[in-house]
Amino acid sequence: MKQTTEREQLTRLAQLMQSERDHLFRYACYRLGSAAEAEDTLQDLYLRLSKHPSRLAYIDDLQGYVYRSLSNSCISRLRSHRNFTSTDALDTISSDDLEPKDFEQEFRLIERLMALLPDEQNEVIRLRIYGGRQFSEIAAICDIPLTTAKSRFRYGIDKLREALAERGLI
Repeated sequence: MKQTTEREQLTRLAQLMQSERDHLFRYACYRLGSAAEAEDTLQDLYLRLSKHPSRLAYIDDLQGYVYRSLSNSCISRLRSHRNFTSTDALDTISSDDLEPKDFEQEFRLIERLMALLPDEQNEVIRLRIYGGRQFSEIAAICDIPLTTAKSRFRYGIDKLREALAERGLI
């Protein structure tokens, strides 16, 4: 990679954060369950990354790096202070729950469903649906082969369908 100045690296980071803002925000919202938490997490992430712009020069896939960093930030934030618990049993889901009336209801439903999946499938589904990433990008973000990203998505979706079908919800 050619030598760039810290200012150029900060510009590169700012442009990426701006162009991906909607996807990053949506991804964080659905990880954290709160728009305010998502905003705080994105702001903290930007500040943390912008403190050391010279390090950014060595990152070829800045977009993948930002998504990995956001995922880690969300996990850390959830561990440090949970605002909710998603321990509701899936058996308590009714057909009414499948048509949430607001973000909170939708978030709780998604969390209950995603709790059925292994973390690897969960993350791929979140990146694809809420992050708006292509499978090739997901593979780079998760540092896995493209075929693995695709199969994790497929198996995760199949498992969710199966769980809903077993309960007569689809």
